[in-house]
Parts: sequence; structure tokens; C-alpha cells
Amino acid sequence: MPNPLDAYRKTQVETADPVSLVIMCYDAIIDDLKEAQKYHQEKNLEATYDKVRHAQDVITELLVGLDYERGGDIAVNLGRLYNFMLRQLIGVNSRTSPDYYDPLIKIMEELRDAWRQIPRSGLSSTS
Repeated sequence: MPNPLDAYRKTQVETADPVSLVIMCYDAIIDDLKEAQKYHQEKNLEATYDKVRHAQDVITELLVGLDYERGGDIAVNLGRLYNFMLRQLIGVNSRTSPDYYDPLIKIMEELRDAWRQIPRSGLSSTS
């Protein structure tokens, strides 16, 4: 039997405009990093790794979705930032302090907040 929450999420993603999709990705990364930080604090390395891996997957999707032709310098700079985040997350399990996540979470929150400022009126899911 299908899970109604999964069906809702799928519909939400399929009907979202491009800016909303990017914001959803940032929200997912932020949630993953916060949960990874909590698991790291609890020394639950398997759960930490799962959350970090999911955050890496979402960042990778954002990275491969960049349109360097239309995005110009903004796309280039986002690409650099996404690659930085991926490099930081590669060695996160070897860090002893869960505070390591704080600046990464802050970067993602600031990016998400910036994307929230983009007007979305008139955008369609095919833009």
C-alpha cells in the first residue's frame, strides 16, 4: 500500500517551479546536516554517514544541474561552493567535534535564504 506522505512529497516535487525545487534541495541538505550533527554527537557513525551521504547526493544533483551557459558567474560560483561543500563532507566522519557542521549548515541556510528572495511569479515547472 503506497505511503500517502511519499505520494504528497512526489506531487510536491513534480509540480514545483525550478526555484522552489532548489529551495527544497537546500532544506533537505540542512535537515541532513543537522541530523548528521546530532548522530555524530551521539557517536552513531552509521546514521551520521547515511545523512552525510544523502546531503552529498543532493549537493551533487545541484552541481550537475547548474546551467553555466545561462547562469554565468553565478553558476560558476555556486559550482565552486558546492564542490567545497562536497570536499568538506568527505572527511566529516574523521572529525571529532560535531561543531564542524555548524559553518556548513550556515552556508546552506544563507544560500536557501537568498533563493527565497527570488520572485517566482510567472515561473513554470518548464522554465
